Formats: sequence, C-alpha cells, structure tokens
Amino acid sequence: METPAVHLVLLAKFAGVMLFIAGSGASLLARTREERRQATHRIASTGLFITWSGGFALATLSAIPLSELWIMLGLGLSLAAHVVVVSAAERGARRAHVVGFAALILGVLAAMIFRPVFGA
Repeated sequence: METPAVHLVLLAKFAGVMLFIAGSGASLLARTREERRQATHRIASTGLFITWSGGFALATLSAIPLSELWIMLGLGLSLAAHVVVVSAAERGARRAHVVGFAALILGVLAAMIFRPVFGA
C-alpha cells in the first residue's frame, strides 16, 4: 500500500541516487585532485547515504527483509562502485575507474530490476 510517507521516501531516494551519480561522474571527470575529492566526499558520499537510508526506509515500510539477495547485491555493488570513485579521487581517474564504475552501477540496476532471490 502506497502512502504519502512512501512517496516522500521514494522522492528522497531518487534525489540521493541523482546526487550519487552526479557526484561520481563529476569526480571521474574532474581535472584536479581537490575537485575530485570534493565531488566524491561532499556529493557522491552524501548521495549514497541518502540512497541507502531511503532504501532501508522503503524496505521497512514495505516489510521486505533486508536479507533478500537483490537488496544485498544492491548494497554490495553500490559500495564497490563508491570505492572505485574514492580510489579515482585519490589516484586520478583512469579508464579502468570509469569502466568499473559503469559496470557496477549496471549491476545495481540489474539487481533492482530483476530482483533475484535466494533459492529461486
């Protein structure tokens, strides 16, 4: 059942995803180390926190256990994507960082769309 609270959490989660993707993209495209670090730690990290908080809230409001395979895949892959961005912020973005980030984000999207579960 969708309530106004669910809609507000969905809106917040969407904003968090946009911040995470925008901050990560800005970090991967930035020219200086300081620009990369600011985009990563101020924008992308904040976006990931909002996204995860919104996801936890949606799971709670929808009575979906956090142990679902698709949720754990989303958490793990999004954390790995953020680690790639943090690495790029410190060492300088290379093609491998961009490709790795894109592949991990596609994995998160696949997990959220297809929603695999244990034993299915």
